[in-house]
Amino acid sequence: MEVTSIETPTLGISRDAVARLSERLSEPQWLRERRLAAWETFEKTPVPLMTDEEWRRTDIRKLDFGSFDVPTDAGRGFQPDDTADHRSGFVQFVDGFITQLQLDRAVQEQGVILSSISDAALRHPELVQKYLGRLVPDEYGKFASLSNALFSGIFMYVPANVHVELPIQVSFTTSEGGSAVFPRTLVVAERYAGVTFIDRYYSEDHEAASLSVGAVEVYAGEGSQVRYVNVQEWGRNVWNFLVEKHQVGRDAQENNLNIALGGRFSKGNVEAALVGPNANCEMLGLNFGNETQFFDFHTLQDHAAPHCFSDLLYKGVLREKSRSVFSGLIHVRPGSAKTDAYQTNRNLLLSDTARADSIPNLEIENNDVKCSHGASVGPIDQDQLFYLMARGLSKRDAERLIVDGFFEPLISRIPLEGVRERLQAAIDEKMD
Repeated sequence: MEVTSIETPTLGISRDAVARLSERLSEPQWLRERRLAAWETFEKTPVPLMTDEEWRRTDIRKLDFGSFDVPTDAGRGFQPDDTADHRSGFVQFVDGFITQLQLDRAVQEQGVILSSISDAALRHPELVQKYLGRLVPDEYGKFASLSNALFSGIFMYVPANVHVELPIQVSFTTSEGGSAVFPRTLVVAERYAGVTFIDRYYSEDHEAASLSVGAVEVYAGEGSQVRYVNVQEWGRNVWNFLVEKHQVGRDAQENNLNIALGGRFSKGNVEAALVGPNANCEMLGLNFGNETQFFDFHTLQDHAAPHCFSDLLYKGVLREKSRSVFSGLIHVRPGSAKTDAYQTNRNLLLSDTARADSIPNLEIENNDVKCSHGASVGPIDQDQLFYLMARGLSKRDAERLIVDGFFEPLISRIPLEGVRERLQAAIDEKMD
């Protein structure tokens, strides 16, 4: 994939950039005021320090907000996402602006909405006002408030009893280095609706550092079936921050999968709140680091209703001097009887200089529950390696086969073949 170099108009991260963006997107006054209020919260909120519990293994002292520019238009000459596959809809964002949007007519006729959040705020204000920022409020933290001030993103609404059979895919990218983008996704599935939604963040390996501050809000209504996939393939010099929150209603089934391969630094907060009886949530994650990449995942399984089930599995592979941090919490609230929750984090280290920190946690405020957690960090099993090499494989090919087998149960959950193939190629490239 090639990018034609062309200068894109920009502003620094500032209040003026917030106002200019809202004006550029022709947003209603109430949304502009929300953005400016978020900016005020961002300015008042201190940058997280390593003395803060969540950040004590995560160092962002080299992050300089003043070194990034906010594009005021989409860069030209950028080739579209090449992972096209069978899907119901596709949206392409370049530098925070939509350059392509399509939704099958049959899906539109069922009342499904797929549009930018800015357009939805004009056409469907009652929906956007009801859901936007409720799961990720300004007070969540420094990066959440910055996202709420400068986001450019997509709104997906699936009415009650409507099932979108093929996935919806949205791709966010940048056309050049040095930029700051703020991808935002808002998915609402009403009662007994169904949808599969894929976000892809990707860019070339630009020389100048870039910043991505994203937020995702997914609402799975009563009896709905929702699958959400986030694929992070930013270039090597990107600082990536993501707050992703899922609300799972009564009798709903929600599955989310987070894949992190790119960026120099990537921190994701992934949370699921089970708010109705018999809610069911599966949380899966995958990261593969090499060179000096850093990945940090903080997860929360928040059981706020009885008879709910959650199962989390995050896997990581690290090479060279890469590092990862996983910190997960299962929280069972009072009144959440018959909770059934599991949490597992597994890590493979392919070098003596790679490091993985794994911190599983339980906070249980109800006696009638089943909860367990586990973590493992270690090198490839030498017996497995010997077995494969004894059958003629080189050490590198044997390691590759073991890594492929380690990740396969997660990659196989991706519903688009083109995305699966792209990820497998990226993993193979890292193994080389």
